[in-house]
Amino acid sequence: MLNLNGKLVLVVEDDDMNFLYLKHLLVLTGCTFIRAQSGSEALELFRNHRFDLILMDIQLPDIAGTLVTREIRSSDQSVPIIAQTAGKTNDKKEEAFEAGCSEVIVKPFSMEELFDVLGRYLNRDEGRGTSH
Repeated sequence: MLNLNGKLVLVVEDDDMNFLYLKHLLVLTGCTFIRAQSGSEALELFRNHRFDLILMDIQLPDIAGTLVTREIRSSDQSVPIIAQTAGKTNDKKEEAFEAGCSEVIVKPFSMEELFDVLGRYLNRDEGRGTSH
């Protein structure tokens, strides 16, 4: 099991069912997480906390996740931003990468897919890489 104790994750997700799924998985890792339901809320939380990783929904009710990502990247190049998108086309993925996302996962994703991405980005500074 992935152990992310001590890590703080920003979950930018407006859909309650998607958030409940993410919440269920993140609880298993032991990380602390904060939810933002809009792009403007995500930017406010980002300004007031030091996150270890951001899970960014691309389709948000007020500001597109790609624009939120660009805004975050203007002041922080290092925080991993993982785009979550239902768009399976290469155009949507490319748009997320161009905005500054570190990686893109396509909804619906499995627990294994999410844990693989989280492990690669959140365990890297501990010198363990992807070995568990």
